[in-house]
Amino acid sequence: MFLCVLPAAGMRPDTLESERQGMWLLIDIGNSASKVGLFDPTSGVERVSGEVVRTERFDHGPSHDQALKAFVGSVNVSRAAAVTVVPQQREIWAEAVRRVCSVSLGFHDQHSAMPIQLTYETPDTLGHDRIAVAVGAWMRHGVPGEKGVLVMDAGTALNVEVVRPDGTYPGGVIAAGPAMVRDALGFSTAQLPLASLSLPSSPVGASTTEALQSGILYPMLDAASGLVRRIMEAEEGPFQVVVTGGWGTWMIEQLRVDWVYDRNLVLKGVSDLMRLAD
Repeated sequence: MFLCVLPAAGMRPDTLESERQGMWLLIDIGNSASKVGLFDPTSGVERVSGEVVRTERFDHGPSHDQALKAFVGSVNVSRAAAVTVVPQQREIWAEAVRRVCSVSLGFHDQHSAMPIQLTYETPDTLGHDRIAVAVGAWMRHGVPGEKGVLVMDAGTALNVEVVRPDGTYPGGVIAAGPAMVRDALGFSTAQLPLASLSLPSSPVGASTTEALQSGILYPMLDAASGLVRRIMEAEEGPFQVVVTGGWGTWMIEQLRVDWVYDRNLVLKGVSDLMRLAD
């Protein structure tokens, strides 16, 4: 239940409007966990109004009621939407949102209304999180008819999505992220340790741990810069490169490039899809 309070002196008008309208609950249901965000639709100074104000990671389980109740607290949730790559979690999340927030959870996929045109050859196999991140980047960083977006989601996986200047989405790239590579090396070999993911000072590892770190992280940087170069050579641009995900800022700093970092871009894309569904 939303706790109504009298406006404090100096309280911003958009804060009052947000309390009146309520927050939006946005969910990105991933392979091993879900990222949940509270979205204030009245705030922000970007091209698209609204901002993600708080997020939390939820491990998959048979119920999310208690954790969701603690996350939401006294906030009034007026709308909720999600994208998912795990069908088994769909009903679990829908029931949790209904019981805790008293709203229906809308799911968005390749059939949803969107500001881009999918020309992907197999749209039924396209991850819904990939759609959301492409939409979020296009809405905030693309310029119809003038500039497309090349959005890189650097997290568990290293995904790249392309939206051309004419607003068409031809596809992208799916690659393994650092944790996936480290785990594959550790679990597939008898004597290699699970190294911490920190970049050694030299690409020549002076120990087994450093050799693993070098072999995991330097190739990721090379893959990121190489993919951007190859895509720009293959496609007619120009493109704005947009990076999101947990490795995003680190990658930009290491490569010393002028790419844009946009946090919580999948969740922002979910909010865009929800608006377009109205």
